[in-house]
Amino acid sequence: MASSSKPVFVLVPGAAQNPSHYAYLQHLLLSQGYGVLSALLPTVGATAPLTAEDDAEYIRSRMLLPVLDLEKHDVVMISHSYSGMPASAAARGLGKADRVAEGKETSVLGQIFIASMLPRGGDGKDVIATFGGQMPPHIQVDEAENLIKCADPIPPLYQDVSPTLAESAVLSCISHGLTAFKSPCPAATWDEEAFKGRCAYIRTLHDRAVPYEVQNMIIQATGQEWITKDIETGHCPQLAAPEKLSSIILELAKHFEAM
Repeated sequence: MASSSKPVFVLVPGAAQNPSHYAYLQHLLLSQGYGVLSALLPTVGATAPLTAEDDAEYIRSRMLLPVLDLEKHDVVMISHSYSGMPASAAARGLGKADRVAEGKETSVLGQIFIASMLPRGGDGKDVIATFGGQMPPHIQVDEAENLIKCADPIPPLYQDVSPTLAESAVLSCISHGLTAFKSPCPAATWDEEAFKGRCAYIRTLHDRAVPYEVQNMIIQATGQEWITKDIETGHCPQLAAPEKLSSIILELAKHFEAM
């Protein structure tokens, strides 16, 4: 297909969540003339030993490269919480400078992280190690089923979402494969030269799952300069304040397009 003047948002859902949790946000972005692609990560609902690297490879081969190389569109990547780790790894070599050097006309213009984990990866450490060796208190580990579960997701994830929508969001959740959290984190790309000035972090000010103070520590630990934006929600702004979140995302996308 012919290249469009606007990029496609590749939206990677967070742990245990699926594209339906981002449906209205996607509608808002589509309504502004942008393409949107989202998909369920392989490790969601996976009792088999699928790894974080499996997620990264899926994002790259089934979400990013088809848009870049088959449909010939630029991409702005959006990730949330857990997915920031495999999504960033998936973008290796796909930044604008790298793609231009290869004679390619399309690229990942920027990466937007929403309350995300940002492990540097590539060092053999897993997600649990980034939590200090223990899962957050709202997460329960089921070793027998190889899953992580949350008995009551509303307080940590959806405390500021309307009750009916919060209950529907919980009903739509799928437990996440434990191996994804116990396998080595693949190396991130937010520190690559090609993405310098092209990475943004949206901080969720009232987050109970990844508190604001922790998000600041995560950002500082990278040693990189970030574009930062704040939104006055809990961990899931796509449900709590989708209009505001879409406005922030569109502002960032336009910045990346202009670079």
